[in-house]
Amino acid sequence: SSGINAEWPLRPGDPALLARANFDSNSYDAERERERAEERERIFERYTQGRSRTDDIEPWEEPNFSHYMKKDRYGFIHEKPIPMEPLDKKSLEKKQIKEKKWLRMVKHWQETNRVPEDLKSRIWKGCPDSLRGQVWPLMLRIREIKQSNEKTHGPNMYERMKEKARRKSPDIRQIDLDVHRTYRNHEMFQLKYGVMQQKLFYVLAGYSMFNKEVGYCQGMANVVALMLMYLHEEEDAFWALTSLLRGERYKMNDFFTPRLPKLFRCLDHHMVLRKKFIPSVHKHLKKLQYEPTLYATKWFLQCYLDKLPFSLALRVWDIFLLEGEEIETAMAIAILRTFKKTLIKQNDEQLNDFLCRLCESQLDEEKIIDNLSEVLLDLRRQRMSHLPKEKIIEELKPSESLSTLPSNKKVKKEKSTDCDSALIPLL
Repeated sequence: SSGINAEWPLRPGDPALLARANFDSNSYDAERERERAEERERIFERYTQGRSRTDDIEPWEEPNFSHYMKKDRYGFIHEKPIPMEPLDKKSLEKKQIKEKKWLRMVKHWQETNRVPEDLKSRIWKGCPDSLRGQVWPLMLRIREIKQSNEKTHGPNMYERMKEKARRKSPDIRQIDLDVHRTYRNHEMFQLKYGVMQQKLFYVLAGYSMFNKEVGYCQGMANVVALMLMYLHEEEDAFWALTSLLRGERYKMNDFFTPRLPKLFRCLDHHMVLRKKFIPSVHKHLKKLQYEPTLYATKWFLQCYLDKLPFSLALRVWDIFLLEGEEIETAMAIAILRTFKKTLIKQNDEQLNDFLCRLCESQLDEEKIIDNLSEVLLDLRRQRMSHLPKEKIIEELKPSESLSTLPSNKKVKKEKSTDCDSALIPLL
């Protein structure tokens, strides 16, 4: 009986009770980790196997000939056939001459590794779509970033990060969910577990271990998908993402870290610029209590992807890759300035419908790009093109409701690894 009395009843604070509680907690944690590891392996295996006839495939996910009649020149599939607009002989010759000039410039750039003097003027006029796959890697300096990392941390960094993600990444479930809802209306990403979905999944998974400060955050999938549309090679898309997030020119990293600090800095700076450069619009929006979080959040997070017609978004990205982060805030003012007369006549519902559905509108692209150039020049003259120095945000302002912002997970801080130190800033 003395043995029974020693174990029962156990009182609070009793060492035996604490030991049992710790054992139960450790067992639960171990079980949860085992379940997560099994789920992670199942997801990776599905992408490794690729598309299978046994997959649960929706009818719209199956390609058929009619899709080619509904596809625009960028690969997006629409509900109705797209009318073909044949170029007249003069326009076709002009296009061919432009592409030949670009080809000569790109070839010289690749051979000398020197930025062409006329690159800036040509980018602002518009990069030929057929050459973005050659021009974007040069502006992003993909080759230099990859070589620098391999020189410091050894070869095959991307493959090592993919393998590490398969073993340890805590973000695989969310990445899997987001891959299956990224550009499903585009021919490259329509097939479930297709080649391009595989590449998108692997880039995001690998990067979640490469940059642990960010891990994975919603919004990154669309950016990587855009890179894959033009770069095609998944490793190039991986280093492009590295350049965009940690490069000195673009500094997108803090759009995706916990609490989205750069987003709030952009929104605050946008309010200042709006008041100074388009006071009539600012006054009207303030009167209606129509906050920038309602229309500009995704403008900044994804640099206008999905918020402008794709052809215009590509022009913005051409200029963004050339000029850097200044373009994000300048473009927001350019949009409001372009539609100033329309906006000051609208109520809050009309404003929301108009600004949040620009991607469905027929816009004068050249006029908007011209306005962007003028706004950028104005901001630089006033020394307001860059964000003010970062402030420590203790809490959100009452008007900045998180319900209007994209969700972001909390990231558990980990000790720095050689992967984190491999993030090389651009010169």
